[in-house]
Amino acid sequence: MKLSIFYLIKGESDKYVQKLVTEVGPKFGENYLVENHLPSHITLKSPFETENIKEVEKVMERFANQQNSSEIYVTGFDNFREFVAFLKPVFSEKALKIQKQLIRELENIGVDSREHDEEFKPHVTLAYGNTKDSFDKIWNYLKTLKKPEFSMNLDNIAIMKKGKKSWKIHKEFKLK
Repeated sequence: MKLSIFYLIKGESDKYVQKLVTEVGPKFGENYLVENHLPSHITLKSPFETENIKEVEKVMERFANQQNSSEIYVTGFDNFREFVAFLKPVFSEKALKIQKQLIRELENIGVDSREHDEEFKPHVTLAYGNTKDSFDKIWNYLKTLKKPEFSMNLDNIAIMKKGKKSWKIHKEFKLK
């Protein structure tokens, strides 16, 4: 089965993200994120295959119980390759250590790390622009909005499981 590990964004930050997701893409004919809804999140571990979800659960539960929550700061908008528009989170040193240690813990049970795990570029996806024209419209619109600046508390990790069409929360773990 295919899994991934997310930090689930909650509270006012989640409301802000969901407002942008439901507004921005559809405004310019890009409906993928609305039609394939995901909870607001930051991917901590890129997708991987496993047959032993119980072992992953045990590792995540033990790991979460050993970690104190830490800060993530949102510092504006950014994009990947003029295709993905996102909120730009900056992890505190402590939060970055949590992500790196999470990767090591999973490696200890045979889950391979990938380039995206090692060269971690946290982001909160807001919209995809499937053509240069639609991306340019999305990006220009985001630049008219007030620059988002707020903090979030990295206080959870969640195992996400890939279903037939979308990712679903399998199990969430609270950090101390």
